[in-house]
Amino acid sequence: MLCRVPRSSMRPRVELEAVAGEVWPGGYDLTPHKTSKKLVSVLDVIGTGHSQVSALSCHGSYLATVTHEPGTNLVFIVSVSNNKFYLLKRMVEQCTALLFHPHQETQLFLASASCKVYSINVEDGSVVVMQGHSLPVVGVEAGLRSPVVLTFNPQEVLLWSWPSMALTNRLRQQEPLPVVWAGHVWQRDELVVAYSCGSVLLWPGRRATTEVHIEPPEGLVLEFRAFAASRGGEWLVGGGQSHLFVTYCLTSRCVAQVVQLPSSCTDVFRCFFLPAVCPNYPQVLAVLTSRGVLNIIDFTNTTKLKTLRAQRHLIDSVSVSECSGFLGVTYDNSTTKVYPLRALLPAAAPGEVQPAVLAKEEVAFQIVEERKKEQQQQEKEEDRKKAVVKDVQELLDKNKWCRILLEFGSFPEKYRRVIWASVLELPRNYSVFSALLDKGTHPAYQELGETLQLSDGGLFKALQRTLSCLAHWAPFLAKVCYLPELVFPFVKVYRTNPLLAFEVTATVILNWCRLWFEFWPSAGVTVLNLVEQLVCEADPSLLAHLMRLRVTAECYAWPLFTSAFSRVVSSSDWLVLWDHLLSSPPSLLPCVAAAFTLASRHSLLSCTDAQEVELYYQQESWVSVKKVVDQAHDLHRQKKKVYSLNKVCGDFTPLPSGGLPLFNIAPRPASASASTQEENRRPQTLRSPTTTTTTTTTTTPRHASPHPSPTSFKPKNSHQSEQEEMVYVIGRQELQQQEEQCLDSIMKLRQRHLAAGLT
Repeated sequence: MLCRVPRSSMRPRVELEAVAGEVWPGGYDLTPHKTSKKLVSVLDVIGTGHSQVSALSCHGSYLATVTHEPGTNLVFIVSVSNNKFYLLKRMVEQCTALLFHPHQETQLFLASASCKVYSINVEDGSVVVMQGHSLPVVGVEAGLRSPVVLTFNPQEVLLWSWPSMALTNRLRQQEPLPVVWAGHVWQRDELVVAYSCGSVLLWPGRRATTEVHIEPPEGLVLEFRAFAASRGGEWLVGGGQSHLFVTYCLTSRCVAQVVQLPSSCTDVFRCFFLPAVCPNYPQVLAVLTSRGVLNIIDFTNTTKLKTLRAQRHLIDSVSVSECSGFLGVTYDNSTTKVYPLRALLPAAAPGEVQPAVLAKEEVAFQIVEERKKEQQQQEKEEDRKKAVVKDVQELLDKNKWCRILLEFGSFPEKYRRVIWASVLELPRNYSVFSALLDKGTHPAYQELGETLQLSDGGLFKALQRTLSCLAHWAPFLAKVCYLPELVFPFVKVYRTNPLLAFEVTATVILNWCRLWFEFWPSAGVTVLNLVEQLVCEADPSLLAHLMRLRVTAECYAWPLFTSAFSRVVSSSDWLVLWDHLLSSPPSLLPCVAAAFTLASRHSLLSCTDAQEVELYYQQESWVSVKKVVDQAHDLHRQKKKVYSLNKVCGDFTPLPSGGLPLFNIAPRPASASASTQEENRRPQTLRSPTTTTTTTTTTTPRHASPHPSPTSFKPKNSHQSEQEEMVYVIGRQELQQQEEQCLDSIMKLRQRHLAAGLT
């Protein structure tokens, strides 16, 4: 059905009722048009049928619009310079995106519902078909001087080289959420992808291996629907179903501020920055709401300049010309109106900026001449980046940081997170972590909030997310009941970076927690025996006192391991302690546990029963962390060769790049103890050289509830079970005999000292 404007109106207009025609009643000019309180269009384009959202684009001398007729969609071109219009293309499928290239006004990108993108020359009608998407394209982005064109839908982002229009890359999807916007900041040559959750990913230098992640503001639950980058590439703004919009600083890689929109902006359906046409308003943002109202906002002062609306019709789509200074607006009655940009701003001062016009010769030189000059600049930029990377690698050299640690006792607080990531050689496997995130919350941690009371909701979500990823990677970890307590302090350090939080905890579990995760007590030597031996050799009287109270290593060493020492030291001391642990071999860990017990000598000697000892290891202690660390390093140097600590605890192994290792750490059943016992018969064992007995005894840690109960590791026949129980009882009896002999030796030694003092 044809929509007409009364002939009495002498305003220039185009009636799209034929395949070609002229502007009636004559030409028009944008330049002399002055601003006024009442906004008046300089050109009306009357379409046919129903309009299509996001089916309008204007640039330079052309305006493209898509109208609908039964069974077909018509793409019309209006030539602003020649005052004519013509039909460019008929399409059966619907148009989903439309864009003129900002550097070449004759090149129009048209996306269709058939998942194809057409690059059309509006002058000669030549077409290049761009295929590669599996879903219809919802957006096409091209920068002023960008060598690439981006097409995207909620699940895919594709890069095309310009002007050849060859597919060059497909960005990896790191977020399980829909893509809202993708663009190329050509000023710094980096790709930007924004998601519906508000998170933003950047690829500096268009390198798929390097990513920068900007998290959305915490506590802001907002479904983002539109993003826009500023003309200079410094800012990115985004908004959605709220009267708020978020400003991201792309140079500082952070969220700059959250701004409340004017009352007429109930939400953000689409937003974009206008070209600079007035020096008083260098940054002007246009915000289109879902109610069909267009708001012109001064981005610098966040004040509203103009509101564009109609009494009877809503605005469907908006497009701005990059260099000709006009704005095209399509209403829901299939009418497109063209407004001068200067009419949207307050009266400009003398010397106002004229719309920039890019010469075709300049564009041709930059694109056709093989970009020799640009290639040289890129080579220089690459050399500069390599030099920077080399400097950063030298700065993060593990040996240098270890020397600083030995000199000052701890890492600098400001750079601790970066240093830990460097010391642990984290690979930053975004794709692997994304695959684990896609699995959602693990069933074992669905009701974590009921058992773990955290007032900080963001920290709780970070902990739940990390635990779920660990359980998806290693199902055995879901059975470890003390895993939340073990992981929590590391998650607290990296709460703003979920990837590093996961990789740090996974690295710690694989290297520092292997011993007590892997060895079932009946399998022979455990890390608890090692701690007990270190305490015995360093302070026999202390161990004798603990034995007299019937306190074993499971009472004083096990809580230290399962809580990563977070129970017994303050938050600041915990960071210092793990500075030393992460920068040292895993074999230092049992030495730290022994050193803490030795440093707590006076407190432990004052305990009168086992319950007091257990209580001491359940609360924060007064022990100096510096003293503990120094004594731990001394024990490590003295006993490293005696007990082959590196062989027992293993060497540090970082996570591999590009994937995760097989998690083969699990409690060994009692049937596997034979090989361990054979190993214990060798001359080099974990017992003290002065010990005369040859039987190794172990006790089941009281806090080791995540390990399956002994009944789950029952031998196939009861006779074998009885034999193992007998070995355990005999070992306990021999241990009691050793305690009594140790006490007798101490008493005799004290009597000798007393006798010598009397003489």
